[in-house]
Amino acid sequence: MKKIIFLFILFLSFVAQAQFNNQRQQRVSQQSQVQQKAPKPNFDVKKYLRIIVYDIEKYAKKSKVKLSSEKGKQFSKILTNYNREIKDISRINSFTFRETKNMVESFQKSAMKTGDFSGQIEVQKKMIENLKPVAETIKEEDKKLNKAIKSLLSEKQYKKWIKYNRKKGKFFSIEKEE
Repeated sequence: MKKIIFLFILFLSFVAQAQFNNQRQQRVSQQSQVQQKAPKPNFDVKKYLRIIVYDIEKYAKKSKVKLSSEKGKQFSKILTNYNREIKDISRINSFTFRETKNMVESFQKSAMKTGDFSGQIEVQKKMIENLKPVAETIKEEDKKLNKAIKSLLSEKQYKKWIKYNRKKGKFFSIEKEE
């Protein structure tokens, strides 16, 4: 009787193991049948150039500036002027942005299809050449903004301003005053 029970349990374990393996093989075959498509290229020129249009209330809150105070009104005015300048620069150079974006994305698409990334350096050089004047203009605006903000805010508030900008991907050069 013990042998029969032992054989019965052994038989059930083999059946259970076979079913488990069969289910696993079906899952693997289903996963291999589903082709994963590579994501479409999406090059963001404004992100590459680190163009930020500031949300005045949010940045004031992060920098611990009260917008109702005189300092807060100046802070708001400085950021509003900066945002206007940046939007004008973006609008004026929108054709350059679109052209660069299309060039980079078409290269990425063709490189994904063919697997040939040999032209990447030329595309990067052309992209840098196209965007260099815009980047320099933005850098000048950033310097003006940084100078105005630094003169307006206290040292503690300025450090918070710099810290939050770094989180958003914007880096200001910290100039030592002597």
